[in-house]
Amino acid sequence: MRARFSPLWFLALIGASALGCSDDGDSDSGSDVTIPYNEYSSVPSIGRGTGTSTDPRDPGYGAMRFFIENVEEYTKDIGRVVFQPDQSTGREVSALQAGIQFANKNGPEPLFSRLSWGFIYNSWPFGVRFEQMVDFLYEAELEIDGFSGNGIELAQFILDRRGGTQIVLPVIGSTEQVSGYFPQPIGTPDCNEGDDECASQGDGVGIEGLCTSGWRLRYLNEPEEVLDIACDLLVDRQVIPERTLTFFPPVGGQSVLLPMQRRVIQGFEFTVPSDDFIEFFPIKEATAESPLGDPDAGDLDCSPALPFPIPDGTVSNCSQNIGQVGGRYVHSPGWHQPYLMAWMHIDKEVWNGLSAAQQEAIKRAAKDALLESYDTTDSVQCERLQNILDINQGIDQRNVDGTVRLIDGNPVSAAMTLATWPDEALDVLLDARDELMASREGPEDPNAKTDAEQDFSAIWGAVQQYVASIGAEQFDPPTFPGSVGLVPGEECTLVR
Repeated sequence: MRARFSPLWFLALIGASALGCSDDGDSDSGSDVTIPYNEYSSVPSIGRGTGTSTDPRDPGYGAMRFFIENVEEYTKDIGRVVFQPDQSTGREVSALQAGIQFANKNGPEPLFSRLSWGFIYNSWPFGVRFEQMVDFLYEAELEIDGFSGNGIELAQFILDRRGGTQIVLPVIGSTEQVSGYFPQPIGTPDCNEGDDECASQGDGVGIEGLCTSGWRLRYLNEPEEVLDIACDLLVDRQVIPERTLTFFPPVGGQSVLLPMQRRVIQGFEFTVPSDDFIEFFPIKEATAESPLGDPDAGDLDCSPALPFPIPDGTVSNCSQNIGQVGGRYVHSPGWHQPYLMAWMHIDKEVWNGLSAAQQEAIKRAAKDALLESYDTTDSVQCERLQNILDINQGIDQRNVDGTVRLIDGNPVSAAMTLATWPDEALDVLLDARDELMASREGPEDPNAKTDAEQDFSAIWGAVQQYVASIGAEQFDPPTFPGSVGLVPGEECTLVR
């Protein structure tokens, strides 16, 4: 396989190649087309097609708006195409997904399913930087198993040969994720002056302390598997006698704040600081002098604490934020997700009904939106992380009933505090990542692999060879959490 690296930011923003599908769509360029799609998330940086703005400081911001507006603009003179969020549309038809989904016309019901390799096209643990992945998608010259093309075309090729029913295009980019809000720091915390509870944490609990914490965490699927394997590795290596860390499955439509407030989980990861701030820090009684409001206002009684799993229909009944609940330590780097890419999946029958000019306009709009949404999301992360670190200054943690939590008769700070994963923890997690990938690849004998293992091996092998060709084998996360404002080259100084 050959792989060629080109500097991302000098790429011409032009339409990509035809993704393995027919170019002879309907030649009628005068008809308008509406394409309804199912959106997996309304979180601003990774979806919200119903949003009203592409300004990341606007309450109506939605990253999907870049793609929707680009498509409408680029097709206005050739037969306007409108992508319209519609949750009644089946995911096996047209959908926005994090990573690659699989809709198989030849398979049994359900036609829609998660692929073993889809997360690689979203972001994989200890993966490359966003700009390197974009270059893989658009500029890499890959040759493998009778296939020749770039990274997007490879995904399409694998889907097509399994009877896939959709055309796939990356349309949203998002920056490095926050890798955990926990009651204790995994590595050394950046304590505020006078914070005795923080100072007592020393260099943090380490990966050993995490695995023996007894916590229940909510984590993304593959990173959860990595953490799970890492804890088992520590047991196998006799570093810890047993693991007590458990997990809480993500629940669609349920905010992570709810199980934290009701003490069902003790920690989690979500997305980037801008989304986290909106989701987990209710603004109460804000004024011009105090725009972050007063976290101690509102109803702080979250009782009763609930068992796992949370009963269906449970709603939030209080306003404690993540720091008041106890999850005050904010972790980096985002080893579990160095960036995010969300993909639009378009039903092939719909796609083939478009003109060639409309198809090319949509591909151009997708690439432009991918880069625009990434830069826009990146532009506010430092500011929002600062908001997270500021909002609970002078605020104490609470018990589930809203009373002030005491240790040895003293209140405990709820101030959000940065911490890092120590190198020793990252080493174990990387070993666990490698074990996960090997398990997805299956046996070495190609003839003994399942279809899923064959597909995973083809994708992972192509990515690994490409990564080696650009010298990106070592995990090298970007400066977290990105730039400040829209000034090119200005870096955030919050994370040391």
